[in-house]
Amino acid sequence: MAAETDDPTDAAARLEAALQRIAQAASQAGRQPPDAPAPDPALQDWIRSGTEIAERLDMLIAELRAALAPGRPG
Repeated sequence: MAAETDDPTDAAARLEAALQRIAQAASQAGRQPPDAPAPDPALQDWIRSGTEIAERLDMLIAELRAALAPGRPG
């Protein structure tokens, strides 16, 4: 992985890439046909913890919105 910086633009790009990977994994988890072989263990973890991940992301997004726009409701 490339060296991380404190630059907000770089951080936003890394966050966007991470969110895209989360969305892709969640999408793949939801498309498994009934007769498909069992997904790999990491994908099974996504299936089981999807609600928890969504709740964590909601909290992080609310914190980020509050930090970026003080005085505005999140």
